[in-house]
Amino acid sequence: MVFVPEYFSSVPEGQAFHYVAKKREIPCHVLFLAAAGKVTSNNLPADERLLMLNFAKAACKTQNPDILWQIAHVESAFKIRIVNIAGKKTLTGDQAKKYLMNGISKNSNIDIGPLQINWRANGSKFKFEPINFLNGDFSVNFLSNNILKNYVSSCGTKWINCYHSYDKSRGTQYREKIDLSGVKLRKILLTYL
Repeated sequence: MVFVPEYFSSVPEGQAFHYVAKKREIPCHVLFLAAAGKVTSNNLPADERLLMLNFAKAACKTQNPDILWQIAHVESAFKIRIVNIAGKKTLTGDQAKKYLMNGISKNSNIDIGPLQINWRANGSKFKFEPINFLNGDFSVNFLSNNILKNYVSSCGTKWINCYHSYDKSRGTQYREKIDLSGVKLRKILLTYL
């Protein structure tokens, strides 16, 4: 059982950012960035700060910015320009960009961007360049409009498990990490009330 601060017990799942933003009259994206800053020590370069701002704004336009925050927290620690190559090597910043610009095959097992969208499982099935996934706004829209529909229809309420892996054990472990991130998020947001 995952602990949920009592104050949020009546707030629908995924809506804590919207709830606190409305209650405190603080823009959602400002809260999103502040909460991200509290759980990471990333000193982002100036150009990546703008990408993070765009990521936060895009997440806040969705019905569930909380889950996007949680996924980015678990997957990339809010790094926008990040590539994970087959779980063995991680590139960030300009190195990630250069790697993708050199071209990758459709079968490459590479996770890209703040939501670590897997190229082989999801990205390569559409007519987008891999470099697009280093854009937080693009990643949010891609997850919301493409991936989510497929995983909800095939996995139902366990779509987050499937986002990581169709292997039941690995998916369950991933869901636990996402849930713990959600507890952290709600505790942070509680400090703004």
